[in-house]
Amino acid sequence: MSCSDCISTQSSLDFLERLRQPSGKNLLPLAGSFEITLKCNVRCKHCYILYPGATSEEMSTDEVKRVLDILAENGVMLLLITGGEPLSRPDFKEIWRYAKQKGFILSLYTNATLIDEAIADFLAKWPPRRVEITIYGHTEATYEKVTGVKGSFSRFRRGVSLLRERGLRIALKTMVLKTNVHEFFEMKSWAEDQGSNFRFDSMINPRINGDRDVLKERLDPEELGRFEATLDGGPDAFASYYSIIQKTPVSDKLFTCGAGIKTFHIDPRGRLHPCMLWRKSPYDLRNAPLTEGWREHVSRLRELKGPENGCNACSNRSLCGRCPAASFLEVNDPRKSVSYHCKVGEARRKHLLGSVPAIQVGLRSGTKNPKEIALGSDGRSRYNDSQESSLQGEYIEKAVH
Repeated sequence: MSCSDCISTQSSLDFLERLRQPSGKNLLPLAGSFEITLKCNVRCKHCYILYPGATSEEMSTDEVKRVLDILAENGVMLLLITGGEPLSRPDFKEIWRYAKQKGFILSLYTNATLIDEAIADFLAKWPPRRVEITIYGHTEATYEKVTGVKGSFSRFRRGVSLLRERGLRIALKTMVLKTNVHEFFEMKSWAEDQGSNFRFDSMINPRINGDRDVLKERLDPEELGRFEATLDGGPDAFASYYSIIQKTPVSDKLFTCGAGIKTFHIDPRGRLHPCMLWRKSPYDLRNAPLTEGWREHVSRLRELKGPENGCNACSNRSLCGRCPAASFLEVNDPRKSVSYHCKVGEARRKHLLGSVPAIQVGLRSGTKNPKEIALGSDGRSRYNDSQESSLQGEYIEKAVH
């Protein structure tokens, strides 16, 4: 998967940047995600957190509440509740209500198969900012081939209907897999019929424990490039995105996303991470207070240099879905490139960009030339290196709308 967080638009990022207090007294970004469980009622073929032992040592209700207290004390505003399947926790309602009462603006990721009348009524009473639901297939056969659970398709459709009947805001999305790619446009059409925006992700990573069997669901790079070229406006939208990134100075840092500075992630054992995928050297919130040590940890991570002549210096650097956390999962080294991602970059250049010239690369010096940066009306850079992944997400959303 690509980086997933509770902020999905550039305007949200700009708003949160300006809202942050200048004193910087809070130790966490304003937005983050909280996996309250890795338990799930379906067994999806591509799931990166489905492995033996994944659900052991999860926090109790009181421990989850203590973590929510810490987040509130540190000024967190937007919080994504995710899993696993969050609704599989018997205490989901208690946790959700407590988080709402703490003042968080909540979003929910769910497969919708556990949503019944009671849950739908509860969410209508304590409404989320958005409920994001993944579609695994347009037909029962394809959907349940992905989930591995008989009856899950009808329960998913009913869950979506119950939320819509109550006027809750839903957003529908899919993972593009070998198993379901043939139904992509039907899924897109159905989502739009539900009054929802629709987006997709095509980046499948090894499981958190290193298992690679999930990679069988990846589209071949050429197949992925050809598929994306068939989307309405796909090549034009991608070329527009690429032309913006072309004007952005290349960073010499390993991490050029928002990990740890724009978002954070907490797993069910109470461990704090810079993002969902980077689970190396976590910070223990379950057994220790949040201190400056966390900020120092993130600062050290953000200062790590990328390899010379590596991903950051590649002309396809914004085409491949590169991510140091994904590299660590796949090749056990965040500084190394992933062969599959490199091939995706080449395929996207071939099928989506055609004759658009390659980025003129050169590592950023200590002084920025304003003429090299796409500026907003306020004179600030709209597209700095830490926003590159967000722009790629914007391209995907524009391409499928």
